[in-house]
Amino acid sequence: MSEDQSKSAALSEIEQLAARWDKAAYSAQGSPFEDIGVASLAKNTGTRAWSRPGGKVVGDTVARYIYLSFEELMEVEKLDLKAAIHLLEICEATFIFEEECNDMGSFEEIDNQAYQQRMRFVEEFGLSHDYPVALANLDRDLRELCAAEQILTFIDLMEFLDRLSDKAWIGGSYKKLQNVFAHGDQKGLTKYFPFRIGHRGFHLPEALSFTLNRIPQNDLNAVFEYYERRRKRGRLNRRRIELPKIVERQLVPEIIQCLHYFCSRQPRLLIRLHDSAYLCRELMFLNDPQTEGVLLWLVNLTLGIFRPLHEKEIDEEAKQLSVLGEEDLIKELSDLFKQEAAV
Repeated sequence: MSEDQSKSAALSEIEQLAARWDKAAYSAQGSPFEDIGVASLAKNTGTRAWSRPGGKVVGDTVARYIYLSFEELMEVEKLDLKAAIHLLEICEATFIFEEECNDMGSFEEIDNQAYQQRMRFVEEFGLSHDYPVALANLDRDLRELCAAEQILTFIDLMEFLDRLSDKAWIGGSYKKLQNVFAHGDQKGLTKYFPFRIGHRGFHLPEALSFTLNRIPQNDLNAVFEYYERRRKRGRLNRRRIELPKIVERQLVPEIIQCLHYFCSRQPRLLIRLHDSAYLCRELMFLNDPQTEGVLLWLVNLTLGIFRPLHEKEIDEEAKQLSVLGEEDLIKELSDLFKQEAAV
């Protein structure tokens, strides 16, 4: 074969790859897969693990590539031909699976496949089946839907979203969360559940931080303002300031629920939380000093309900609280503390 013929054959191959890429990229544009990491898609579709030449980059999602031509993948993103073909195969495998699901509808085979995907995700990251949906970082609409449909746990929610997508097209946070479950998206999971990348299972500090996310912005501002004024009061004046109503009405009850869930599953955690140094170290995983400070105060305030603390100011605040509806959990936590303290 002459040199000109070789070049022509090579060009023809590139053109074929470019045509395949255009089709796959067009299918992905505007789809829920845009925000999914390429590595997660590769894992879900069973293709080879994705690895960019030159190492990892920030924001390595599908959206990074699908608005480029095949040639631009190599020119702009500096992928070599092998990596560009691998990316093409990942995208094609993803949308072939989606098309098969759409063609087949809600058959038992598809349901079983979805179930197996969910279980791989759950087992790999050590996620608790029974984690309460009420303590997740879901938007108001999804929380209300879960309450109406009696979706109580993490695993219930995974199954519910699959059933919902069988019956109707879903979008917004519903679809985003379903994609997190389907593709094992660790980063996406941290937005909704108290998961910590690089660790297994759910974690108390992240769960506590979600309690602040679930309150209206004006109430959150009031809590931060109270905390700052409370913190400075010793230096400036001793005039008592009123505790924001949201603390008693929502924050403390939800913190009680968090403590009950995690402390009943982690031996001696309740005892350790009474050590401020331990609690501070745990909250540092949030990497947000303002939130850490507010949560340190709120947790100590909550602990003071069933076990008076040494800090006089927190004792006084705890005495002002009247937490309705959580009496059973408070009693169980009190009993648990006595048991752990006696050991």
